Amino acid sequence: MLYKDFLNSARKHKFACDVIHEKVSSIQPPSELYRSLILTLYYLSGYTIECIVKYAIYDLYRHNRKTEIDQLDHDGVTYADIKHHKFNRYTEFLNRRVSGSIPLINDISHIPKAIMFLYNEWDAHIRYRCSYHDHIATSDYIDFYMYSKRIFHSILEQTRG
Repeated sequence: MLYKDFLNSARKHKFACDVIHEKVSSIQPPSELYRSLILTLYYLSGYTIECIVKYAIYDLYRHNRKTEIDQLDHDGVTYADIKHHKFNRYTEFLNRRVSGSIPLINDISHIPKAIMFLYNEWDAHIRYRCSYHDHIATSDYIDFYMYSKRIFHSILEQTRG
């Protein structure tokens, strides 16, 4: 796998999220379809963040675009360091190289607590979730998607995307 595959995956997940968000906007809650789409939007928004951040880590370190990711090692960053799903396991590598503010990544000022909860709780196991968190409003899941779009575009502006 080449690191540009992370960018392609981020785009794919973002496009899917955009379609889901459009569909959700036309459905009345609280149907089963609505709930399923909101939870899928959350899940894929997290993958959008994961993939664009991993792409940026490699790109900002100016890795060779044609070298397999498991062979890239620069400034102490290896694939083993960033292969995890949990954001806090690898975003520090991005923070070393990125300039400017990226919400949830290096700027948590003014981020609502519910969004921070969704960000910190996101992991691959979310794909199995079939119900909302009791203390999280449906609109917060949609806001998390909006943050994922901001992160995506912010990172694209700083990379060779």
